[in-house]
Amino acid sequence: MRAGALLLAALAVLLAGCGHGGGGLQPVRGKVLRNNAPVAGASVVFHLEDLGDPTATKPSAVTAADGSFTLSTYPAGEGAAAGNYVVLVTQYPPDARDHPNKARNMLPGKFASPETSPLRATVEPGTNDLKPFELGT
Repeated sequence: MRAGALLLAALAVLLAGCGHGGGGLQPVRGKVLRNNAPVAGASVVFHLEDLGDPTATKPSAVTAADGSFTLSTYPAGEGAAAGNYVVLVTQYPPDARDHPNKARNMLPGKFASPETSPLRATVEPGTNDLKPFELGT
């Protein structure tokens, strides 16, 4: 299970890309649920709705066993810049590293793309405790 969590963390970093880090990060905590149950080991990536700079750093996290997450923005630190975001959520099996060509996202594909994800979040100055993202069936 730990190897799967490490793989998902690595995937989140890769998805986050090499953007422009900076100060002004706001603490952001949230939770991911599917059918009211926690989604553990999921990668959560926030994409700014204003896509003016496609190389901008994307805050990301991996969900804990209870579905909770705390965003980080690499390399700037914990939190996310204030703004409006499209939220992406993916979850791969723990053995995805062993079978990279066969690994499939276990969540509905619409949550994996900024063009199709219905999930939105606003990060405001100060601490942000977001309402849970419910993925449904």
